[in-house]
Amino acid sequence: MMKYKEKSFQSTVLIVVVILVLIAAANFFGIGTMRSATRIGYVGHDGWRNWSASYTMLDGKMKHTIHPEDMQKTLHVEVVTEGGSISIKMKDANGNIVFDEDNIGTSTFDIETSGKIVVFIEADNHKGSFNIATTK
Repeated sequence: MMKYKEKSFQSTVLIVVVILVLIAAANFFGIGTMRSATRIGYVGHDGWRNWSASYTMLDGKMKHTIHPEDMQKTLHVEVVTEGGSISIKMKDANGNIVFDEDNIGTSTFDIETSGKIVVFIEADNHKGSFNIATTK
């Protein structure tokens, strides 16, 4: 009976370790979206080549990696601000900042890119939407 409990405990520990390794690998390779934000009425799409959302209220920080194809050299950014504030920062694969704007009102931007881009969004009770997509 004791051997069964030891195997069960070892299996549980192994599963936890594997999950932690997978999470760390996803963060390292820029897979997925990370967020520590309060979202109300949030409808979003976290795609491989784009990231968009509209919401009644967004408050906090989010991060997503966008992977343009070789032919795609521009990110098109659209922000709609109906209230609150939103800031967007983008870094290239080498960690260089390629875009950094605070308190963005309703506007559009085109950012030249080369390779994957990590997008950081920080919102303070922002009402509106954003759309970040690769273009040719």
